[in-house]
Amino acid sequence: MKALTRSDLHPAMYLEEEQKLWREMLAGDVTAYEHLIDRTYDLLFHYGTKFNGDRELIKDCIQDVFLGVWEKRNALNPEIPPKPYLLASLRRRLHRLASRLRMDCMDYYNESDIVFDLEFNAEYQLIESENDRILASRMTEMLNELPKRQKEAVFLRFYNDMEREEIAMVMDIQPQSVSNLLQEAFKFIKSHWKAIVSLVLALPF
Repeated sequence: MKALTRSDLHPAMYLEEEQKLWREMLAGDVTAYEHLIDRTYDLLFHYGTKFNGDRELIKDCIQDVFLGVWEKRNALNPEIPPKPYLLASLRRRLHRLASRLRMDCMDYYNESDIVFDLEFNAEYQLIESENDRILASRMTEMLNELPKRQKEAVFLRFYNDMEREEIAMVMDIQPQSVSNLLQEAFKFIKSHWKAIVSLVLALPF
């Protein structure tokens, strides 16, 4: 059985397939467990690098997350969306590990301490027009000026197609807080958008 990829399925069908793998894994299906790992590993690793630059540490934490899920499979809710659950588990594990190192191995957790370090990038090599490259550059700079928690919300919403409730699960905040973060990000972008467009339009064609 070959696990279907996002390109093979409509987004809703892809999520349905993902949920199906989750349920089968919780029922003890090893093949479904392996397919779920294959499907989500790259996303987890990419997300983990935003919190810690130690790639081997991230890999170890991801392995611990998957082992923990397998060990707790009889107690987990089969209706939980797997992707945000796994991301949230990795986020907490990385933060708690960092907290232990800072606090002399004390089991200390404070959500406000967590640092999401992301630099948005534009694919300049795919943009033919010089004006479009400039616009993409300015947009990228603007996104990178967002506060870290707004960056994380934008990253999860628009780069990973996650819904408000899923983002709330990952970031361990209320759904309304997710809406507030995204609204503040949109407000910032809107306030700078006219200036960026005006700059591009002023360039010679």
